[in-house]
Amino acid sequence: MDRKCELLVPAGGPEQLIAAVENGADAVYIGGRLFNARMNAGNFDDETLRSAVDFAHQRGVSVHVTMNTLLRDDEIGEALKYAAFLYETGVDALIVADLGLGKRISEVIPDFPLHLSTQGTIYSLAGVEAAGRLGFERVVLARELSLQEIQTICENTAMEIEVFIHGALCICYSGQCQLSRYFGGRSGNRGQCAQPCRLGYRSLTDTGAEAPAPLYPLSPGDLCLIDHLGALVSAGVTSLKVEGRMKSADYVGVVTSVYRKYLDRVCAGKSGRVEPEDREALAQIFNRGGFTDAYIRGESGTELMSGDLPKHGGIYIGKVLRRVPGTDLLETKENLPVSLGDGVEIRGTELCGNVVTYCRKTKGKLHIGDIRGSVQPGDPIYRISSASQLAAVRKTYRHTGLDGGQEQRKTRVDIRIIGRGTCITAIGTHESGKRAEVRSGAFEPAAEPMDLERMEAALRKSGNTPFFIGRIRFDGDFGMRMKASQMNELRRRLLKEVADSLIVRRPKPEVMDFSFVQETQPRVMEYYFYTWERFLQSRNVLPSHDLPVVCVVPLAEYFRRLEEVGDGANIVPYVSNVTRGREETVLRENFTEICEICRETGVYVGNLGWIQPFRSAGVPVYGDYGLNVYNSQSQAALDMLGVRFSVQSLESDDRSNGAIPLMTLQHEPEGRYLVSERYGVLEKVDRPWSDQTLLVARDADKPSEDRLPDRDAGCEVFRYYWK
Repeated sequence: MDRKCELLVPAGGPEQLIAAVENGADAVYIGGRLFNARMNAGNFDDETLRSAVDFAHQRGVSVHVTMNTLLRDDEIGEALKYAAFLYETGVDALIVADLGLGKRISEVIPDFPLHLSTQGTIYSLAGVEAAGRLGFERVVLARELSLQEIQTICENTAMEIEVFIHGALCICYSGQCQLSRYFGGRSGNRGQCAQPCRLGYRSLTDTGAEAPAPLYPLSPGDLCLIDHLGALVSAGVTSLKVEGRMKSADYVGVVTSVYRKYLDRVCAGKSGRVEPEDREALAQIFNRGGFTDAYIRGESGTELMSGDLPKHGGIYIGKVLRRVPGTDLLETKENLPVSLGDGVEIRGTELCGNVVTYCRKTKGKLHIGDIRGSVQPGDPIYRISSASQLAAVRKTYRHTGLDGGQEQRKTRVDIRIIGRGTCITAIGTHESGKRAEVRSGAFEPAAEPMDLERMEAALRKSGNTPFFIGRIRFDGDFGMRMKASQMNELRRRLLKEVADSLIVRRPKPEVMDFSFVQETQPRVMEYYFYTWERFLQSRNVLPSHDLPVVCVVPLAEYFRRLEEVGDGANIVPYVSNVTRGREETVLRENFTEICEICRETGVYVGNLGWIQPFRSAGVPVYGDYGLNVYNSQSQAALDMLGVRFSVQSLESDDRSNGAIPLMTLQHEPEGRYLVSERYGVLEKVDRPWSDQTLLVARDADKPSEDRLPDRDAGCEVFRYYWK
């Protein structure tokens, strides 16, 4: 296997970036600025980001910057100016979620590579191709896909495909979560997620009885695909992405080094079998209730979840034998794998732990401390951190900074030395193909030719530079005398020129302010039904607010039960934001007939993948909430695909819009209700035509003649979601 597959690693700050580069990343991704008023900062200021990009490029590592938040119209101008700065600085690609921002960047900076974030909710070949038509070069697929789905996409597209291989998982399809915003006002689609999914919930049945379920039913375990690297490379994946932009440099260093090792092995055609110590290293640095590879195997059951632990689980190492009387010491077996400086946690009736500051063998037992709190014999002990692991990984990045240091990772420079008379021309060719040249002044003539072995030895002393010297070639005549200091100076000048040649600077694009016009549609009151039964029950009692009433119903049901509609009903069927499974099967197997009955009504489409099939069949297409239209430019982007108009993203909705979709899951939690003391009750919506689980708020407002749902000015489609 000789395919090249990029290892893409997070860099939340300078230390994380250095740890990623020094431990073998091919590319890093950096968080860009946020442009909403509540959070207007990134992890790098502009000057530090410029230095970080140069540092990475001089070591053969590309840099991607995330701008993957939804933007209002009044924020796009500043975002474009920031994109222009990133382009000038030499950033290699932007990761974008907002279709409108992507459209404007494509227009203003057409040669700036754009990657569609996983928040674009792309899970099909058709979705990938639609992203390509919008100007994206790469798509980061939804994390929920199986290996077979990934392979099918890769085999049938020229687009670059990126998949997540390690780190935290969202239980909701990325880009489709409203939980944090709805309950706490902090939107995950705007870079502010408060992670309410990691909290504890009680699971209840339809009758209100306790359902057997984990304490954290919305908290998945961490992703780990170390055993699937060979299959992913063979499938044709372009980039393998590690999650963790907010993780420590220690985490970045350990995870990068382990994945680098096995990715190199499988790309060289060797066995990818993971050695136990490397598997343990990944678990030790961070795991949330263990690791999972369920999605890639086509599973989404309980093995996906972290169970009763939503935080770092550490590694189980043994049990407490007893508390040493009168002390804060614990007695354990003599061979307990723990050392001074390790962090331990005891999980018994009380959760307690500490850094081990005392560790001594006594009469065939091991005493460790200091551990305060209630501890009982038999309580399990977990090693949360390993002092030796942290010391080893810190040696790889704490020796240097963005301005250089004791380099660990070096790239190759070949040198050609040309002698002419008493002058020398030195040419350095970097492994990337970049070339630099320096010339000497005139040296003192010598009766005997120069000792070229001595000169070669001087040239190979690359020292604290990001380079090692490969081939050295001498051409011409060398009847001159050079001091050792002159040889060293020649090498230093040449390597500096090589380093400078790797710095990318582009002309800064001119970004003009633009005015936006919010097109208005005829005023309409829409009722969005999750089930056909609710539509039948409610269609005759819908508050109209003196507006035309439209019923938005699931297309998978509308197709089967058209005869039940009756006369006078104004209906638009919809395709949901995720159609994998039963809904997809209904659409594909009956597409011709479906199009015949939808040519008059049109169809709401909630994902990019189904726009082109309906448009090609002559069916009017309207954009649904899953497309996250949050600004006029996003609608303009969808216009290019033939979408007539779109409802706004759920970011604009509140409780007056009814039971809005809060989460779309591939996993189905136990029970019917999830009860949070902080947030209230979540309810699963029973959609027999879909394989995805939908969560809504049980106490959502009921429709009323007294009040329209709140909407931004200029939006004339008022929608209520009815569960």
